[in-house]
Amino acid sequence: MLETTALAFAGRVIVGFLFVVIGVRLLMARQPVSGLLAAKKIPLPLFVAIAGGVIEIALGAAAVAGLAPRATFLAMALFVIAATAMVHDFWKLAGPAQAQEINHVLVHGLVVGGLLVMAAYPW
Repeated sequence: MLETTALAFAGRVIVGFLFVVIGVRLLMARQPVSGLLAAKKIPLPLFVAIAGGVIEIALGAAAVAGLAPRATFLAMALFVIAATAMVHDFWKLAGPAQAQEINHVLVHGLVVGGLLVMAAYPW
């Protein structure tokens, strides 16, 4: 059976790597993402899209490298909360569109919960 530290290490690397991948994908799709942000009345949408991608890459790399893991995972959780609040405004929708956005918010809540557990882990 794997030891707790090996599982935590694997989780840290996987989460960090996926944050990097998501950040790269965000930068590659910065124009359509900035259009989505503009439609939601987010100021400076292109800047926000690029900054979001850079932040995700930086936090993901920090997680993979094991740099200040508690602060890194707390920052990741705050980033997910902020991004979710900006993009998934389910309270403005109705019907199937609202249900879909609520599902996104719930999944992001699961991610935040996992990140908080990782922040609490005694690295």
